[in-house]
Amino acid sequence: MNQIVLDANAVIVHGRAFPQRVKTRFQDGARIVLPAAVKRELVDDVLENDDAPENHRQSARAIEGLVKEGYLMVRSPDFETYGAVVDEARCRIADDSLPEHAVQADQYIPALVCELAEDGTVQLVTADQKLRRIVRDVATRRGLHESVTIADPRTVL
Repeated sequence: MNQIVLDANAVIVHGRAFPQRVKTRFQDGARIVLPAAVKRELVDDVLENDDAPENHRQSARAIEGLVKEGYLMVRSPDFETYGAVVDEARCRIADDSLPEHAVQADQYIPALVCELAEDGTVQLVTADQKLRRIVRDVATRRGLHESVTIADPRTVL
């Protein structure tokens, strides 16, 4: 089964067209995975913030609707099995401009991609070059590189 994992920028780049594009890919047979940490960042945190702009709240509700309707599957990696991958990603994402405690959803994506690649093919959709390098490195080390592809958000949805 073709599994597509979206990072936050893959969702944001499509704006209002995102829901229809997800539905179209779903109808084409793709299983679209939204990491739980990305959902928390783009949906839960926005809806809990009373000061969030209305257009952000509308986007959050649209994403939440896609989850409830079954178009988006929310997943977290198995932390017991992939905790070292999460730790490595957090350290590699953090740099002089971004301390480790500020690293958010992306730290979980390499672990989730590897976990899903154990059972089939996975396409990570991201424009983030650092995340791309980390996923490639980790997938190669784990012998999963043939099951993992990386694509630009505008080419997949």
